[in-house]
Amino acid sequence: MEITLLHSELQKALELVGRISTKHVTLPVLQCVRIEAKASQITLQATNLEINLEIPISGEVVEPGVVAVPTQIFLQSIQYINQDKITLRMEEQVLQIESKNSSTSIKLFSPEEFPVVQQLTELGDTLQGAQFAFGIKSVAFAASQTSIKPELGSVFIQQKKEHSLTFVATDSFRLMEKTVAQKGLTLTDSLMIPQKNALELARICDVVGEDPQFGMDDNQCALRFPGGVYVSTRLVSGSFPDYEQIIPKEYVTYVTLLKSDLQQSFKKTNIFLNKFRQVTLLISDSNLTVSSQNNDVGHTTDTIKATVEGDELSLNFNQQFIMDPLSHINADSLKLSFAGIGRPMILHGVNDTNQRYLVMPMNK
Repeated sequence: MEITLLHSELQKALELVGRISTKHVTLPVLQCVRIEAKASQITLQATNLEINLEIPISGEVVEPGVVAVPTQIFLQSIQYINQDKITLRMEEQVLQIESKNSSTSIKLFSPEEFPVVQQLTELGDTLQGAQFAFGIKSVAFAASQTSIKPELGSVFIQQKKEHSLTFVATDSFRLMEKTVAQKGLTLTDSLMIPQKNALELARICDVVGEDPQFGMDDNQCALRFPGGVYVSTRLVSGSFPDYEQIIPKEYVTYVTLLKSDLQQSFKKTNIFLNKFRQVTLLISDSNLTVSSQNNDVGHTTDTIKATVEGDELSLNFNQQFIMDPLSHINADSLKLSFAGIGRPMILHGVNDTNQRYLVMPMNK
């Protein structure tokens, strides 16, 4: 194989596939990017058996061929080349990287060891890529970090109403739901994407910056962008929890306050959190009092002015579980709805019906 490529285009493609290529004990070739050159078409491919990515790039094909080169070594090598064009040539299982004033040799893996990835041939409606990525990033933090229950470690996507998609993630202690616009898309079935894979799809959508076609079957979903980039991920089988059943229908107390005030209070109480990261919220006539105590360090209390409707309450929460969603809520004011002692709290931006966050209180 011998090809000549633009340095900038090759580096951008390698940065995309670099997050996919990972070291694997039983299949070392997965740390590689597979490069195939034929006629005037050059394709880079990476997979970790969870998510697959294929990127076409333009270039001059002097001699067609296929190579598998360790991605990180390859990327690090070309990052320090300051020439516009790079020539890649295979010589006796070694990749020669040549530019006007530099030359590098990298040992290759056998491309025959690289897994064969079956692509979905039928992709249908077009996704609004930026909105799709936004939905994933808005909820993914709430997914479980353990693999005991794969459905809790996923991002659940469904179409609750026309021209929109609803994204949900939960670890059973908290839940985030976000609905985004998706005009012209019809999703016949819901799907669950492993959290890490979902975040990778979001990153690719952001970097590519195009609106892809979307397709899915029982085992995978895929995006194909107009420029030719193709990415697919395995889906989680099973059923996502019927989370509507745990969302309270009635509330005893409502608190409206500035998001910045709550964040500022949490900075203070964070210093005195115990090992369970417990913070106490005390709701009175027109205030929300936030306090934390650590027997080895001390105690702090901070009072926030708020609009309060309903009963006085005192509840304990994991402070991190309330802080995490705040960066994903694009509103200056928050509404906290309390269903009572031992029952969930719902948090959302004032006048925002497209997003809601549920968090369970802690036992004393």
